[in-house]
Amino acid sequence: MKMVSLWRFLPQPEMSDSISDLPSPKYFQLHPFFIWKPENDNLMGRMRNNDTLPCMGGCARPQVASAGVGRPRMVVGLTGQYYLLSSRLCCKVCKKKRYADNPLGLEQLPKKDTNLLPVNLTYKKVISKSVMDELRRTGNSPADMTKQVMEVMHLEFERAHLAHLISCQNVMDGEAGHYDQRTITQFLRQETEPAPFGEYSDSDGWNGIVVSSHYLTDCFLHEYKQQGRAINTLLQGTFGQAFRSDHTRNIARKVTFSSGSMSSYAVMNENWMILSWVMVQSETEKSLQPLYEGLAQRYGTAGIDKAQYHWVDRYNLYMF
Repeated sequence: MKMVSLWRFLPQPEMSDSISDLPSPKYFQLHPFFIWKPENDNLMGRMRNNDTLPCMGGCARPQVASAGVGRPRMVVGLTGQYYLLSSRLCCKVCKKKRYADNPLGLEQLPKKDTNLLPVNLTYKKVISKSVMDELRRTGNSPADMTKQVMEVMHLEFERAHLAHLISCQNVMDGEAGHYDQRTITQFLRQETEPAPFGEYSDSDGWNGIVVSSHYLTDCFLHEYKQQGRAINTLLQGTFGQAFRSDHTRNIARKVTFSSGSMSSYAVMNENWMILSWVMVQSETEKSLQPLYEGLAQRYGTAGIDKAQYHWVDRYNLYMF
């Protein structure tokens, strides 16, 4: 069975041969990229199943073909950044051109096609689906998620910089005979300083992306507009018939007063997704009654049937 991947991962620069020059930092500053070329029969023809690509102009019989090299867009993910490389398309009938990652064009494609994209797209923004899933799963604020993502981005940059320095040092140690091997001509390198790696934000170097909390908020709201019905179904749970509550779920720090301490109490669905949480000082059911009433009211306002049962970690399953 022949299988094709739309991902392109670059070779490890540590495995390259350096004969006359020290390893170049350019090879350590490269990022993976995802190819999105729906018109390419070799890449996506089997998935498209001979379907005709739609035209933005609404042609009755569109003939959409490639119109040259597309554009790369930088994407931020949970494990690092990568490029989304989309092709440029043109309809031979109406002569209208567009990029393959145009949001209006993607809406006209079948769900089975766009489901392959690892990102959520708008006209100005692009974000990895993994970041949106993590933001929705953890319930963190966009500001906290921004700090987490930027920490991962800078950590990846520092690791690449360290790998470049170690590779250069490895070459110089080998030429100096530290590994019991010397060159035949006793060659001594004149240049012993590695080339500067550059800064995180250098456009001709690492080209690090900067994410703000407003950026994540806009992307999160756009995703909800596109997938509101699916997200509501997911929040209901697998069967939508049971809630679970946990007194030990660490959402916020415990607060201690002279009268006692307050801890977090979370209500989740069957997928462990947090639906609501409060800080409580008393763990009696009477003190939690306003929380349950507010949660039931939210489900009623959304027009969704609420769960019938409620499981609490310290009690038994009872009717909700």
